[in-house]
Amino acid sequence: MELLDREIIDKIKPWLDKPEIIVLLGARQVGKTSIMKIIAEKVPGKSMYFDLEDTYNLNIFGSVDNFLSYLKSQGIDEKERTFVFIDEVQYLPRTSNFLKIIHDHYPNIKLLVSGSSSFDIKKKFSDSLTGRKIVFEIYPLSFAEFLKFKQSEYAKIKAGVNLHGVLENFEHFAALEIMTKKIAPLFEEYARFGGYPLPALTQREEERVLRLKEIHNTYIQKDIKDLARIENILEFNKFVSYLAVQISNLLNINEVTKEAGISRRTAERYISILEKTFVLNLVKPFYKNRQKEITKMAKLYFTDNGLRNVNIGDIRPLEVRQDKGALLENTFYMELIRNKEPLEEIYFWRAKDKNEVDFIISKSRELVPLEVKYQNFKLPSIPNSLKSFIAKYSPPKAVILTKDYIQKTAYLKTEVYFMPLWMA
Repeated sequence: MELLDREIIDKIKPWLDKPEIIVLLGARQVGKTSIMKIIAEKVPGKSMYFDLEDTYNLNIFGSVDNFLSYLKSQGIDEKERTFVFIDEVQYLPRTSNFLKIIHDHYPNIKLLVSGSSSFDIKKKFSDSLTGRKIVFEIYPLSFAEFLKFKQSEYAKIKAGVNLHGVLENFEHFAALEIMTKKIAPLFEEYARFGGYPLPALTQREEERVLRLKEIHNTYIQKDIKDLARIENILEFNKFVSYLAVQISNLLNINEVTKEAGISRRTAERYISILEKTFVLNLVKPFYKNRQKEITKMAKLYFTDNGLRNVNIGDIRPLEVRQDKGALLENTFYMELIRNKEPLEEIYFWRAKDKNEVDFIISKSRELVPLEVKYQNFKLPSIPNSLKSFIAKYSPPKAVILTKDYIQKTAYLKTEVYFMPLWMA
């Protein structure tokens, strides 16, 4: 099978010539192995790939001397530039010690390692690797990658279109409004089935669902249980399903514990595990005045809609679903995360009068509020909650994500952009 490039590779490339150990973290089957193999084909000099789920490869890493001897047996001199790719590095005994010795004493050996759980990796990586590694989180496919994997004729169009680009050159991208009717159905398919690579490559819907269920059952119901040493797996699975129904909503921990029938301590532990194993993310509220805004509860998002939908047993088309809005908001959140710039932070806003804005991007004290309104607009109608935020904080720009409408208007001193959700 042809290996298809991923967007993250362009972010990794500048670090190939630097001394830091490159660490790729992400859920199983999200594409870490393919990314490593693509990079291995591009690097100058020699490269070696090891999958530590293979016990034979694990034996090679019994000690630094064993490892160096193996490289020598393969015709590799430790003094020549060599890229070593280690998949599922959490299986390596004394991980930090091994990686530190190679990094500090064998500078010509460039290490690129992957792991399926930051929960496990953080236990394995000690402070001794501080300043010696650079970490990249690998997520399921973006919508642009999804189109590429499906070999869609619209993949090249979407590759050059994103939220920041549209805001910087709105008039240029406004011309793409005519493509929306053709691209929107593909975006809705993406919102249903998510971005795991193998299901995305699968044409028949029944096979796609079976592959998603296999990933779900293997990763959530088995791997995470083993990694986190969860004893009551039925309780854990029930808890995950309860959270899956709550996507794009405030996470009320008191309500969760009551509905799931577990203690607050257990609920908080399960949430932490799910965050560290890349199943869900929590978004904090934005506030400047603690007296006037709700500051405690976070909002809940799953890292993949497909995994979430098979968990609750609902893969129906969006137009017949009550959770359509939540799914689309969840989809947009993951697009925000993938394209987040280094100094950007993502929040939501909810005041005590219950005015709420879905997302707030904060960078260098400049705010951009974003509201998902996946519906047909005929005129540029601004929601009251967004007006309330604009009146309070005077952001230079605000964005409303629509189904097919693209327009630019103003409210007070804020430029308000309407654009189809697929563009962002």
